[in-house]
Amino acid sequence: MLVELPTQLHVRYANGRLEVQGDTTRRMSISAQAMIHDLLACVDDRSIDLISIAAGAYAIDRIHRRKVSIKNEAGLRTIPVCFHVADLAYWSQPHVVDQLAELLHFLSGDFWLISFSPHERPAPAVGQTTLDFGPHLKPSRVALYSGGLDSAAGLAASLQSGQRDIMLLTAGHQSAIRRRAMDQIKLLKHVLPQAGSISHASFVLGLERSGRIRDQETTQRSRGFLFCASGAVLASVCGVDVVHVYENGHGAINLPLGGAPLSNGLSTRGAHPTFLAMMTQVASDALERPVRFELPFARVTKAAMIEALVHTPGLVQWAQQSRSCVHTSWREAGVTHCGYCAACIERHQAFVGAGARDLTPYSRPLWEREDAMNDDYFRSYVWQAQRWAEGDLGMRDRLGDHCAPSQLSAPFEDLVLLHQKHAEEVLSVYARHADPSPSGRARQAQLRAA
Repeated sequence: MLVELPTQLHVRYANGRLEVQGDTTRRMSISAQAMIHDLLACVDDRSIDLISIAAGAYAIDRIHRRKVSIKNEAGLRTIPVCFHVADLAYWSQPHVVDQLAELLHFLSGDFWLISFSPHERPAPAVGQTTLDFGPHLKPSRVALYSGGLDSAAGLAASLQSGQRDIMLLTAGHQSAIRRRAMDQIKLLKHVLPQAGSISHASFVLGLERSGRIRDQETTQRSRGFLFCASGAVLASVCGVDVVHVYENGHGAINLPLGGAPLSNGLSTRGAHPTFLAMMTQVASDALERPVRFELPFARVTKAAMIEALVHTPGLVQWAQQSRSCVHTSWREAGVTHCGYCAACIERHQAFVGAGARDLTPYSRPLWEREDAMNDDYFRSYVWQAQRWAEGDLGMRDRLGDHCAPSQLSAPFEDLVLLHQKHAEEVLSVYARHADPSPSGRARQAQLRAA
C-alpha cells in the first residue's frame, strides 16, 4: 500500500514564483541574487522549464509528508503531477517522461506519474547565450556549494590542486544557508590567496505558509534534482561543460546501515553516481549541449578530504566553520551541532580520523558517553565498521546488491577498499566503543539475525 496524494497535482512557474495546486494551493518564491536573475533572463524556455520541474518536485516532496504504516514501512508515495511547461513538444516525449520518472524514483523511492500541459510565459528578451563576466573572469567549471563539510573541504582541496575560476552555486530553503555560504567564502579568501578567483551565485526557495520545519516532510530527497538542474543551467550560460559535486566517495555511495531491502530506498542519493549519470543525460538532452556532473573525490573518504588541508595553515580551522548537523534549526546559544545525529557522528570521525582537532561546538556529543552503544544508530555504525574490518563477506554482498543497478565510475574492488578504509577510520576514532571479544561479535551476529 502506498501513500495516496490528491488525484492530480499541478505545478506552474512564472516570474520567480512557483505554484503547486492540489486539494489546496501552495506557493514557493525563488529569491535570488542579481546574477541568477540575469541568468534566467538570458536562457530559453526549456531551461526555465527544467528549473521549474525540479523546483516543483522539491516543493511536492516537502509539502506532502510520508505516512508510515505496517503495510508501507518506508512511507512510499504515488505522486500524480502535471507540470505546466512552455516547451510542451519536448517534455511530453515518452522517453523524456520516462527519464524524469526514473530519476525521481531513484532519488526518492516514490512513484511519480508525470504528465505535461502547455503554459505560456513572456518570451525572453534574447535567445540563450552566455553571461558576460567581464574580461577578467571566465569560469572553468561550476561547483555545487552547500556550506557543509564536504563542500568546504572539496573547494579548498580543489584550489590547492591548482583549479581556478570556479563558479559556486548555493541553493537552500533558508536564507541563513546562503548567508553562511557567503561568509565562508569571504573568510576563505583571507586564508587561501587562490580563493580570490572564486565567483558565487545563490538562491533561496521560500515556501509560503510553510509553518514549522518539523511539520514538513523531513527527507526531501528530491532536492538533489533541484540543485543539479540549477547547476546545469548555470553551467550552460557560463559556457562550461562540467559541474562538480563535492562529496566523498563513501558518502556518495551511502550504503545503508540496515540490511533490509527497504533501507536502500531510504538512503540519501543526491550525490550517488547513478543519479549523477541520470542527471548528466537529462540536462544534456534538455539543454542541447554537454553538461557533465563529476565527483572529483569519489575515491576518498571524508577524513582523507580533510587530511589534504592539514598542512596549510588555517585551512582546517576554516573548515570548522562548515555545518553538518541534521538539526539545522538548532537554537542553543553558541552551539551549532547537536552531537548525536548521523551527520555529527561522521563529522567528528572525519576530523579526528584526519589527525585534526575537532573544535566544533556540539551540544551533547554522543561519543563521550559511556552508554553511547545504547543508541541504535551509533551501535549499527560501529558494528558495520567492525564487520568491514573483519573481512565479513556479507558486507561485500550488501555493497554489491546496493550498487548493482548503478553506473559506477570506479571498479567494484576499489569501492570495497574505500569502505574498508572508512571502517578503519571509524574504529580508530571510536575504538573504545567497539567490542573486540569473540563473545561480543557473536552477540552482534545474534542481534543482526533477530
